Amino acid sequence: MQSEFAQLAKPYPNRAFAAGLAISKKGCGDGWKPDWDGVFPLKVFRGAEYRVVRVPAHWDDESLLRELRKTYDGLRKVWRKWVSLRNVGYPNRIQFLSIMQEDHSFIYPQRIGPARVSPAKNMRLRWFLHHPEYMKGRHEFMQVLTADPDLGIEFIERWQLSRIAIGVLIPVFASLAIGVVYSGVMDDPSTGFTIAGYVTSAYSVCLVLVGLLNLVDF
Repeated sequence: MQSEFAQLAKPYPNRAFAAGLAISKKGCGDGWKPDWDGVFPLKVFRGAEYRVVRVPAHWDDESLLRELRKTYDGLRKVWRKWVSLRNVGYPNRIQFLSIMQEDHSFIYPQRIGPARVSPAKNMRLRWFLHHPEYMKGRHEFMQVLTADPDLGIEFIERWQLSRIAIGVLIPVFASLAIGVVYSGVMDDPSTGFTIAGYVTSAYSVCLVLVGLLNLVDF
């Protein structure tokens, strides 16, 4: 029985593959010898926006993951970081089709690989981005993301259930508190809970507006 489970639960080739990134054909050993010299230009996308991360050869996975997290936060701006109902879900490799070879700012990214990855891989990626120190001295993400200059990485966002739950529960408890306090102070439960209903309705409209803004990439 144990041998059957062992055959089913095969280990991942490396941690980058476990986080949803396809490994290169050159293997995944940690004998880090890049084919490129100087700095590798890695394009990082969020929707239609992108930034170029200059990756020096002396970086390890810890440095790369810290810079990727910083770049992702910069792409979605400060207000989206704290207000958005979505967060990074999983990475996807994309290929660039240059429209004008002389000007690489005109590009159309084309996704390659699977359209979706498992929830477990989503959680692994978020864990690595929040704990880059775990990859100190390793070059598994470095090897995958710098294997081809024509490939970049896109952060695909997904809905955060925790933020949605908080956004829904806050007006419920706030309106209940308003109704109870007003009823106790003014001795008028009818008016108190009517006001609480108006507060809930107004907040619901704002919550719907925030949800619509989260569906728009700008």
